[in-house]
Amino acid sequence: MKRIGWLLFLGLIIYFIFLIRQDIIDYLELKKERENTFRKIKEEQELTKNLQVRLKKLEKGELVEELARTRLGLIKKGETAYKVIRQDRR
Repeated sequence: MKRIGWLLFLGLIIYFIFLIRQDIIDYLELKKERENTFRKIKEEQELTKNLQVRLKKLEKGELVEELARTRLGLIKKGETAYKVIRQDRR
């Protein structure tokens, strides 16, 4: 009688372990997915912040002037432009 009780008890424990096992695996996967989602949100927030700063510069004209000077080589009226030419050292 005691032996049957122990076997039943052991059988129930094994049954519950198999029931809970998949839940634990699902929990760990969801936890990892949550961390990845938070990391992506942080990256997107940083990108948004950088784009907002760039937009403010565009609205003020600072970025337009900077791009005109660096990419197009334009100067303001009354300024003198100098171009540095580097010689190759051989």
